Amino acid sequence: MGNCDARLSGKFARICGHKPKQGLVRKWYINWEDIDREATQTTNRGTKVELLVLKADAKIYPAEGNNKTSKANHAYNKADFGGGYIHTDNFTVMYRGERERERIQELVDGAKVVTIIEKVDGGLNGELAFELVGMESGMTVTEDTWSSSENSGTTLLTVATEEGEEELTGVKLFLQNTYTETLDFIKANEYGDPPAPPEQSR
Repeated sequence: MGNCDARLSGKFARICGHKPKQGLVRKWYINWEDIDREATQTTNRGTKVELLVLKADAKIYPAEGNNKTSKANHAYNKADFGGGYIHTDNFTVMYRGERERERIQELVDGAKVVTIIEKVDGGLNGELAFELVGMESGMTVTEDTWSSSENSGTTLLTVATEEGEEELTGVKLFLQNTYTETLDFIKANEYGDPPAPPEQSR
């Protein structure tokens, strides 16, 4: 396949037939403290995670995006003593029983979060399908909005990099070998409702 734009070269060349799309498919979040940073492996100057390792019993929590929350962004901030990226993410915590409020309260109490995003545009080989937001320093809650009449009564959360904790790199690509293997990893570690207790016989 030839390059479609002669002004771009090398790894920045656009491949003919590839039409990027905007938007996301779904989101998950992880407590920042639950990531084993020594075992996790990055490449490409820290911009890609090839192996994400969680601590024992850590879980990945489902979230979702809608027309108000389906976006994440970062901005480069040049400070007096250096610069870095500030990340912001918006998502809705999906209802998972009483643990939903417990998890939100944990975040409000100061726990940090990392978001996994599955994008609409997966690239030619799935290499663009997943991204990690807040991987280096984590993000904390800046807004917690709940309304019984909006978004099916779910909680809208905004999380952001704290001041003075800017990250060295932007949003990271996340791919553990293939798209399928990456999704399998997420699903294998995804939190679900505990099984219901057996009914008492009368």
